[in-house]
Amino acid sequence: METNKKKLSIALLIALVGFPQISETIYTPALPNVASGLQTTAYMVEATLSIYFLGFALGVLLWGTISDWFGRRFAMLVGIIVYGIGTLGCANVESVEALLAWRFIQAFGASVGSVITQTILRDAYNGVERTKLFSVMSGALAFSPALGPVLGGVISEFFGWRANFWVLMILAICLTLWSFLSLPETRPGNIQRLSRNKISLLFVDMIKNRTIWGHILLIGATNGILFGFYQEAPFVFIEQLGMKPSFYGLFGLLIATSTVLAAKISYRQSTRFSAQSIINCGAACVFVGGFLFTFIVLTGIFHLKMIGVALTILTLFSIFFGIGLIIPNSLSHALKSYQTSAGAAGSIFGGLYYILIAGFTWVMSVIHNGTALPLPFYITFLGLIIIIGSQIIQQFQSVEQIKNK
Repeated sequence: METNKKKLSIALLIALVGFPQISETIYTPALPNVASGLQTTAYMVEATLSIYFLGFALGVLLWGTISDWFGRRFAMLVGIIVYGIGTLGCANVESVEALLAWRFIQAFGASVGSVITQTILRDAYNGVERTKLFSVMSGALAFSPALGPVLGGVISEFFGWRANFWVLMILAICLTLWSFLSLPETRPGNIQRLSRNKISLLFVDMIKNRTIWGHILLIGATNGILFGFYQEAPFVFIEQLGMKPSFYGLFGLLIATSTVLAAKISYRQSTRFSAQSIINCGAACVFVGGFLFTFIVLTGIFHLKMIGVALTILTLFSIFFGIGLIIPNSLSHALKSYQTSAGAAGSIFGGLYYILIAGFTWVMSVIHNGTALPLPFYITFLGLIIIIGSQIIQQFQSVEQIKNK
């Protein structure tokens, strides 16, 4: 394992874990233009974001098990190729129904970057070192969806919304070549290649594990906020406040800085504070930020141009800072009990929380009503779910500690 660890390129792993999120958000600044270009409604266009997570969930459920059988490298290469095919389809659609179908295929392939990269890290690293690297990956997970609107805003404004998918096609080709040349095989020799029956038993065991459900709520709700924001914010800030798509992209990048900062702090403080303490702090930041955002919109402060935008940025800083504290610590500790079946367990875990993300983003599209109010309500509600998830984990850990005494 030491040999594989030395060969791992952290830059490649960051690119692999980040490209699915860039693919999700790169054309969000152009959502109003997509709706008019394909002659459809805002609801149907936002549904292309929800369908992305359904395809992602299916991919996450399968790629981990495939990697246990055929290797991490094989699964990654095949997944990126499928992603490229889906992206090519998205670039050439003539209807929103076709876009929905190709987005599903694109997401199915893209999911390999999330689940297999995490599995590779669990293969090669342990303990505090792994937690620190998950903090680095968390920064990429937080920064990459923000990079999408920055790129997408500029590309859409000057070249049209379809150009976003052609850029992603180039990205798929580059990642395929880079992975082929640089990605080593990290699958451990003692990995369990589970039969269908054993996978079913593992699934049942994880479903009964309350700690796993706490982490599912944490990851599902934090990502629900991230992608619900990028889904709804273009309609709020571009249509209602009149921001240009390119300027809106910079606005998203500024907010994401808070998440990267939190991941960096989590990285540095992981030896001083327990993961659960950092998660609890993050949960408080998200809920308080969501509550204040709701207050700003309800009182009308939001529409006071520069003052409203400035105060909104402060509340969003709190929200995304909290998310940056939660994600790396949850991902690092969620599957500690399933190391010998890391690929399959990672698939089940990821599949469950991506189904939750798909549900959350669909709710965001349903409650969209052309005003700014649904977004802060949505964030506050998911902030409450995050607090519930963190308490489930803490209570179960307390019970386990009492049993072990």
